[in-house]
Amino acid sequence: MMLRSVVVLCLVGCVGADVRAAQVLRVPLEYRSVQQAIDAAKDGDEVVVASGCYPGCIDLLGKAIVLRSERGPEFTTLSGDGCGTVVCLASGEGPSTVIEGFTITGGNGELDSSGVRRGGAIRTLGGSPRIRRCLITRNTADIGGAMSIEGGSPIVRDCWFYSNTGAPEIDCRGGEPRVIRCGFEGDAIGWRDVGMITIRDDCGPAGACCLGGSCVMTTIDACEDAGGQWRGEHVACAGDTCPPSCPADVTGDRTVNMTDLLRVLDAWGWCP
Repeated sequence: MMLRSVVVLCLVGCVGADVRAAQVLRVPLEYRSVQQAIDAAKDGDEVVVASGCYPGCIDLLGKAIVLRSERGPEFTTLSGDGCGTVVCLASGEGPSTVIEGFTITGGNGELDSSGVRRGGAIRTLGGSPRIRRCLITRNTADIGGAMSIEGGSPIVRDCWFYSNTGAPEIDCRGGEPRVIRCGFEGDAIGWRDVGMITIRDDCGPAGACCLGGSCVMTTIDACEDAGGQWRGEHVACAGDTCPPSCPADVTGDRTVNMTDLLRVLDAWGWCP
């Protein structure tokens, strides 16, 4: 009986020894630079960056960590100062790798094998990281002034892109990226109220999407994410692509008829 208790205690102790609580690493309170904190972090950790401007390019090194600012992009800047791509995610980072709440600026991209600079601010390679609430501005590259995506399925959400040089602004080569509720300078969407979704034509088959009476070129997934009406692949936005909304057209077939009335009668009563 005593031997059995000792074995059980040993097993419990050994299992417990392998469990590591997630850590919060603070910049600059504990680490002078963002990269130093990333180097020290382990999967599951969180790197929290205080307000300020942090020069130099960073590499997430394939780690499943959250890198976020304390107060948001208006107060916290990652500045490349011409060091290359400011944020490198080239080690197959997955969805547990998150970057949130930074202004990312001053990048000039990385040279590829053909001598072309790609991805001024951000480069992802074969992974699916999450990038949220970032202000991506004043970066430059030959292709992909703001971002270069090669394979994988990264998600960029609630970000604002402007004054980046190098067309297209987001360059996609393979993969299935999703750009959700992001604003681009040409769309005249303010940073503080980015209500639309935009994704460049080169990020997959694009077509016209009607959003609140406005037309944007986007992918079908992106259009559905925003609650828009997809007009079809390769359909261009034109003056009559998105007719004025018709509230009485319950079925969305552009005709008000008995079917719409029956739908209303079927739902008659208090709303849940």
